Amino acid sequence: ILMRSIQRKQVSWRVPIIFGVVLVAVIVLVCIAIYFTFRSSGGYTAIKLQPAREKFPDIQVDKLSPLRARAVNILRQQYDNPQPGPFYSQGERQDWCANFVSWVSRQAGAPLTNPHNGGWRIPGVRSLETYYRNAGKFRAANSGYQLQPGDAIMYDNASRHGEHVNFVLKYDNGKVTTIGGNEGGVINIQQSDLDRDGPIRGFGLLE
Repeated sequence: ILMRSIQRKQVSWRVPIIFGVVLVAVIVLVCIAIYFTFRSSGGYTAIKLQPAREKFPDIQVDKLSPLRARAVNILRQQYDNPQPGPFYSQGERQDWCANFVSWVSRQAGAPLTNPHNGGWRIPGVRSLETYYRNAGKFRAANSGYQLQPGDAIMYDNASRHGEHVNFVLKYDNGKVTTIGGNEGGVINIQQSDLDRDGPIRGFGLLE
């Protein structure tokens, strides 16, 4: 009788211990599965908290020319309802900052002309510069030109942005608020200092 009592006590202690070991093992296996799932799918980047987006600046479009007002309104619409890069690139999967400039210009009623094939889309910053030069719409960074909403800024490869192009929204004594495509893979608004964040290849005038 004593032996049976001891055996029953041993069993009663073993059950919760075994259950606890099994539970810990299951939790460990689930954590390992989650880790490798996120690692293989880029999940750590996907779940990382994103910083708050810049607010689209208040711009008095009624004081702009009709063309510049249309461009600003289109930029606001695309910022509020952004599309993926291929939308602005005729389906092409490529760097799309210049394609975004081409698309917005066309929508505003001032289509660009690709110097190589005559199309409205210009996918490269250097080709974009060639277009602006040929069209008489290029201004050098040191020309003293006062940037206006809808103008484009073309950055050199050594700049903070790399070789890049975006639109001017506001400009005040060297400080500029810009909006551009393919900035971190999205349409983004940034504050920049042209003297500090250059070098600048030049400016492309909307009109």
